[in-house]
Amino acid sequence: MDVFTFEKSYLDRIKEAEEVLSWEGAIMPACKVRSEWRSYVELKIEPAGWQAIWKIPRVICEDLKIRYPTIVYGYVEQVIFEELKAVFVVTAVQDNDVHLPESNEVNLVELWPTVQQENSALNVDYTAECIDRLRFFFTHVWMPWDKDYDDDRDWMQQHLEARIQLICDLSKNRLPRPLALHMRTLLTEARYIQQRLDFLELDLSDAESDDEAVELDENAAEPARKQPKTGSANGSLNVSSRPVTDLMCLHLRMAIIRSEFEILENPEMRRAYSELQASSLKRIRSSSGRTRQMEELLAERTPISHVVSVPGKLQEQLELLKLAQAQVNPEAQVQLSNTLQDVLSICQSNDHILLSPGEHTIKFLEHLNDSGSMSGLIQPENILSPDADLAQLPVVCSSDEDSTLLVIDGDYSLSQLVLDCRHVRRGILLRNGTLTMRGCRLLGDGSSSTQEGIVCLPGASLELKSCIIENFAVGISMRSQSSAELGSVQLKNCKTGLELLDKTASVNLQGSKCRFDSCSLGVLADGFALGDIRTEKTVILNKFSELQRYNEDNLLGNCTFNECTKNIRIFNESEQLLAQRAHQRLLQEELGGENKENIQMA
Repeated sequence: MDVFTFEKSYLDRIKEAEEVLSWEGAIMPACKVRSEWRSYVELKIEPAGWQAIWKIPRVICEDLKIRYPTIVYGYVEQVIFEELKAVFVVTAVQDNDVHLPESNEVNLVELWPTVQQENSALNVDYTAECIDRLRFFFTHVWMPWDKDYDDDRDWMQQHLEARIQLICDLSKNRLPRPLALHMRTLLTEARYIQQRLDFLELDLSDAESDDEAVELDENAAEPARKQPKTGSANGSLNVSSRPVTDLMCLHLRMAIIRSEFEILENPEMRRAYSELQASSLKRIRSSSGRTRQMEELLAERTPISHVVSVPGKLQEQLELLKLAQAQVNPEAQVQLSNTLQDVLSICQSNDHILLSPGEHTIKFLEHLNDSGSMSGLIQPENILSPDADLAQLPVVCSSDEDSTLLVIDGDYSLSQLVLDCRHVRRGILLRNGTLTMRGCRLLGDGSSSTQEGIVCLPGASLELKSCIIENFAVGISMRSQSSAELGSVQLKNCKTGLELLDKTASVNLQGSKCRFDSCSLGVLADGFALGDIRTEKTVILNKFSELQRYNEDNLLGNCTFNECTKNIRIFNESEQLLAQRAHQRLLQEELGGENKENIQMA
């Protein structure tokens, strides 16, 4: 089956939104904006009976401990126009290990109507286009905090034109790259926070309803629980043992994001912000002691080796410089720097970064590319030692509101480093080029069902030598046309070690020294053709050589599986819920607003 997709320009989409909001009253408060959309939806959407794909939100996937994105098939039993939601009945899932309630209350923007419908009398193409317009507006124009906007203020006058201008500037790459990435990161975080706020508030309201039920019927053996609107098979959605504290923290963070974004929404303030960033960059360069000659070298993009050291005793610093001496070309220019964040703000193509042992915290909104490198000043064997003390190793980590630790968009190399990904949703996003990693360790949080170690997008190439990836939901995720060469790599304590999301992804497990240790699933292969005689939706295999039979051209080498619950699982190509094109579109969608230069849309 396939879903409706609409390739439109931003100008067309903006005009569509303006048509819906053609309000003739004196002012249009925020509540009226939603009301206008409700009226539009009532006229355009079929009220019930149409089939659709539901892409389960990340916050629900995290609570249910399932992969993200997870896509299920079903039909709409009822559209709840007042709330822009629908009662969705699940009829098919790709993964039989995913257990969902049969009936779920979901947002309309999470649904993609399918082209094939059981009831041909339904006007499902109008329904699909209406939801597409709704999704664009509430993704790019409407902000999570707008629902709390004062009703006596004109939302249209205050925000619509500024938001439209912002969308155009972002889509046409008119903003400075750091500013554009910063704003997209804020929006991605705000939308996730809003999902979690809605989720926690629903959970608290369910708990309060249960308490009331107990008070009304103290003699009941076991009071009936209120069924959550979306939940797990047992109806429990307790996402935190401290929901009230979590709510306070999330509301505080949302208020901070709102305050900053509403300033940047104004074109004049964006210009001032960019000028302030430029001034800050000059101060960083000045404070790092750069001479006029060094500035000229930077302007000519002459490669520089940046040595970054945390505070330490003199003898320790001298020993670090000796280690750096062994890695740096004697003729190379060397710059001593205070923090990794400062270096990332000023480094150029082909620059090399050397890190001392210790924690290097960053909030980096650019990408790394063009033959540069980042290395730890430590003996390689210390990184991979099971008894290693993180405090004695070069560790790169990020603040907890970031979505991705590092973004690679070109050729780059990492060596002798620990990448602490416990506070991010994704360790490395490899957009393009070749990433080479030697003697590195990636650490996940060990509890999330959606956290990814390395994601390779179409056309990207990954080379890992003597690395450990542990405690992720997915260790390595390979998309279509991506490739990876793994030598002596250990994927450890992951829910899924290696994920092949397309049969065109190629993997070479050099020799037989790659290991999958204590993973729930070693290798997941999605969309492989199992042949006409195989009718199963999924097949479980024990050896990598058995998987190679289904894709000999793209799968080479061998590996071992130690104490994995399942070694290899294949999803049959003939049993896919979605056509390949639609599946790839939904798969890539969650990366659209994160660390991306501009939104690609015709």
